[in-house]
Amino acid sequence: MTTAKTVTILLADDHTMMREGTRRLLEEDPSLEVIGEAQNGAEVIAFCQRTLPDVIVLDIAMKGMNGFGVVQTLGTQLKHMPAILVLTAYDQIAYVQTMLKLGVKGYWLKSARGSDIRQAIHEVAAGKHSLGPEIRQLLTEEHEEMPPLVHPLTGRELEVLQLVVQGLRNSEISQRLNVTVKTVETHLTSLYGKLGVQSRAEAIALAQRQGLLLEQ
Repeated sequence: MTTAKTVTILLADDHTMMREGTRRLLEEDPSLEVIGEAQNGAEVIAFCQRTLPDVIVLDIAMKGMNGFGVVQTLGTQLKHMPAILVLTAYDQIAYVQTMLKLGVKGYWLKSARGSDIRQAIHEVAAGKHSLGPEIRQLLTEEHEEMPPLVHPLTGRELEVLQLVVQGLRNSEISQRLNVTVKTVETHLTSLYGKLGVQSRAEAIALAQRQGLLLEQ
């Protein structure tokens, strides 16, 4: 009789109760082992530099570096990135498209059943894609209809947009993201073009209508 390989997991969510509940649900399966927890993006990066889990269960909205920043940073820093399963409350098509483009294997909503998330973790650990039924429906509808954004924003552009919404100037955004002011200006020019706007105010207003903004 063969024993199933244990899948090691890092839980990343800024709500302690959510992490505790998810850990209990996952560990109902003896082949799933939560080896760490993180409450923000910086903690995810630091953990993965020390210990590489098989799967990261990742929320999008976290203080400081959000889920998009985490995926992008891991992609540049690690030779072999763990499989990432996004577990979030956000069902906006722009988020789904961006995360899939960045290379995540799974995208599920927090309303899913524990048994479905356990199965999803096994799927992404095996190198397969795993999408919740609502997410598959979103992608189907987007394929059939004109997408809300012809050119989806990148993860970094979404991060810049979030900081613009918070009222940060270009110099402050550059410090927060550890990039040059010139790079911030380049991201702003790109996202303005994709949104079809010409100012910060227009970008924020359109992003709110498109559902692109994370809650703070």
